[in-house]
Amino acid sequence: MEVLKSKVYLVLLFCLTVFITSCNLGNQQVEVITSDEMEMLLLSDSVQLIDVRSFEDFQDKHLKGAQSIVFDADFEENILKLDKSKPVAVYCRTGRRSKECSQVLKEQGFSKIYELEGGLEKWEHDDLLILKSDEVNLEM
Repeated sequence: MEVLKSKVYLVLLFCLTVFITSCNLGNQQVEVITSDEMEMLLLSDSVQLIDVRSFEDFQDKHLKGAQSIVFDADFEENILKLDKSKPVAVYCRTGRRSKECSQVLKEQGFSKIYELEGGLEKWEHDDLLILKSDEVNLEM
């Protein structure tokens, strides 16, 4: 009988540990990443990349593969076109706006969210940056 109680105790302890761990993982959905880590994500092509700055800022300069979803009154409606089960990487100019956006994405149930630390001001990989002047040169 004592062995049975010990096993039941261990099973309950295991279930409690799994429950606590899963709750903690939910709180860690947003991962702030460096420019180098973001570069690796972009090269692996496994992430939905969104630029939350104004459309004008996006047109002037943005990361290769990014789509513009402006952080405004329509943001929550506009993110519905994204796949919640796939990772999302978000950036802005300084990182302040993307931090707010990350929280909205988390509240809306996105599975994994990456936030670029320091935004485009800290971006270090010019080969993945598209400038308005580059697009004009391509059209010539």
